[in-house]
Amino acid sequence: MTTDDKRPAPHYWYSAETDRERAIDVLEHIRAYGAADSAMQRRSEKTMRMNENDISALRYLLRAHERGLTVGPRELAEYLGIQSSSITVLLDRLEKAGHIRREPSPFDRRALIIIPVVPTSELHKAILGDVREELVEVASSLTPEDAETVVEFMDRLRDAVDHIDNPATSAEQAKVRSAD
Repeated sequence: MTTDDKRPAPHYWYSAETDRERAIDVLEHIRAYGAADSAMQRRSEKTMRMNENDISALRYLLRAHERGLTVGPRELAEYLGIQSSSITVLLDRLEKAGHIRREPSPFDRRALIIIPVVPTSELHKAILGDVREELVEVASSLTPEDAETVVEFMDRLRDAVDHIDNPATSAEQAKVRSAD
């Protein structure tokens, strides 16, 4: 049998070298996506004249607000992993820009809660949303099986990255796995 098809014949066996090359190709594509995502984040920060912590804080506050939860400065500082003096500066900056209000807590008059000002601009809504619609559209094109494969792969990849140069994480995750 002859064919005019110029593509190479499919391989039904793979060598360790082929597996390694395929793995490196996948990791390079993930790196390229990470770089593009970081660049998108930097563009968003520039557009809104905010830094990464500012945007993370607003996203956290907006999610809490949508759920009917109140957030105080201490909780926000813990979430962001910053000191109380830094949270004061961050909140001052966000309040001055009109992104938040600080109000007395209805539960403890000595405490404050942080109220986000819900963005009205479509661009700001998109930037502060958890996931951009353009990305949801691409991800929704996956079959349920492909989506499950991607999620499982990314979870395993994240676990592997968390183990690198982090003996505490490795020991902690080993305990979790042995409990399963």
